[in-house]
Amino acid sequence: MKKILFISSTSNISTGSYRIWVNDLSNYFNSIGIDTKITNRIEDSKDYDIIICGKGDANTAVSVKNNFPNKVVGVINLAADKIGLPLDFVIVGSIEEIDSLSEYNNVFMFPLIEKMYQGQKCKVHGNKKMLRLGFHGSHTHLAKFEPNLRRALEELDDLINFELLVITSDPNFNWKIGRPKINNLQIKQWNFETVKKDLSSCDIGLVPNITQINAKSFPSDSALGLYNTDYILRMKNKSNAGRAFVFHQLGIPVVADITPSNFHIMGGDDCGYLVNSKNGWKRSILSLTDKNKRTNISTNAFNRFNELYDPKKWADKLYKQILEIAHG
Repeated sequence: MKKILFISSTSNISTGSYRIWVNDLSNYFNSIGIDTKITNRIEDSKDYDIIICGKGDANTAVSVKNNFPNKVVGVINLAADKIGLPLDFVIVGSIEEIDSLSEYNNVFMFPLIEKMYQGQKCKVHGNKKMLRLGFHGSHTHLAKFEPNLRRALEELDDLINFELLVITSDPNFNWKIGRPKINNLQIKQWNFETVKKDLSSCDIGLVPNITQINAKSFPSDSALGLYNTDYILRMKNKSNAGRAFVFHQLGIPVVADITPSNFHIMGGDDCGYLVNSKNGWKRSILSLTDKNKRTNISTNAFNRFNELYDPKKWADKLYKQILEIAHG
């Protein structure tokens, strides 16, 4: 049995990359019988076979490899400006990122499964005088409300009684692009101690990620199969389904955009809705004003998530993939 050492320059549990890919993943490894430790000391590498360096610690990984050339060394969530460093493997959270790092032969996925939300009972939805729509994530995602989700919310504000709860990394961020002009908008700081309670209070989860580009600005050419109705979408290479996962884990139905990773659970309309247009966002949210629809959709997604994303199974798969490198 090979031993695993995580080297991370941060131990901040509020940082998602540390929480999921270091703290939680090390616990999963230990739970399936793999001797695993977390440290911030390079010299500890001498006693371990596999070294996994945290996000932002790519240069540390190179130092480990230089000092301990026989160790198998990898990095979590490698930054674009570090591509090309001599690494044995990279750990990522999505199929989008796997392809973006295809310069490396060994790019392995461990999905963004939040241990802090596991073991929850699936929410049973009742009648509400005011629906709570929820968003959580970095303030850098807030611009993704523009234009279609913003427009949908503004039109819905005249049709249904709802509030939008935004839980984000910087509640004081000067949110201009994508901020909907609606009656009820609450913005809160993401807090490890309270975020589970805050998100559990939501009735519908909103997950925008894509930047819309107007196809009408580009020439059409039927000979090339190009039309002004085409989708032209922009997304980060690190796009993933992590923000949707949290809502699935809590039993909250999700409306998300058509980011590729979202399709694994939400590819049909039985586990949530994938949309792009203003009317798509609007129609899906309106559908979920029905309490029975919310319960059915969220229960299906809750069950499918637990079936597809057992963290111990993913940890075991990841360990076996790394072992193949270790065994040459």
